Amino acid sequence: MGQLLKFGLILGVICLCATLVLALTYEVTKPKIEAMLKAEEEAALKVVMPEADSFEPASADGIEYFTAAKDGTLRGYCVRVTAGGYNGYIRIIAGVDVSGVIRGVRVLEHQETPGLGAKISEVRPGDKDPWFLRQFAGKQAASLQVRRNIDAITGATISSAAVTDAVRDTVKRLMEKVKK
Repeated sequence: MGQLLKFGLILGVICLCATLVLALTYEVTKPKIEAMLKAEEEAALKVVMPEADSFEPASADGIEYFTAAKDGTLRGYCVRVTAGGYNGYIRIIAGVDVSGVIRGVRVLEHQETPGLGAKISEVRPGDKDPWFLRQFAGKQAASLQVRRNIDAITGATISSAAVTDAVRDTVKRLMEKVKK
C-alpha cells in the first residue's frame, strides 16, 4: 500500500508541474496571439472594404462591427460574423456598403476539415483570393443563399451553408439596426 501511495504522489507532482508549465506558456504567449489576431483582423478590414481608409469599432444589440469611412464619409460597415461549421466555429469579417451590398468576405479562423470544409478559405493556384468567398462580392446580403446565388463547395455543403447563412443573417440584422 505504501508503494501505491508513493507512485500516486509522484504522479500528482508530475501533473502539477505539467499544469504549471502549460499555464505559464499560455500566459506568455497570450498577448502575442491577441496581437496577431488583431493585426489579421485589421488587414482583413482593408481587404473587405478597400474603398475605406478608417475603421471605427461599434456595437448594436450584440453585433460587433466597424464603420468604414473615407475622408470622413461613411462608405459602409465591416461586421464580425461567427458561423457554426461542420467541425466548429468559423470567424468571418464581411464588408457591406450602406445599401447592403457585400463588398468582400474573409475567413479569419476556422476549424473545418482539411481538404473539405477548409476550402472555404482556399486560394487556387494563380488566384489572389479565395474562390468561394469571391462569390459574395457585389450581391445583396439579404438575398444570399446556397444553390441559388452562391455555389456550394462539393463535399462541404455544411461549411458553405454555414458561411452563407451567417453572413446573410448577421448583415441583415446589422442593416436593420443602422438604418433606424
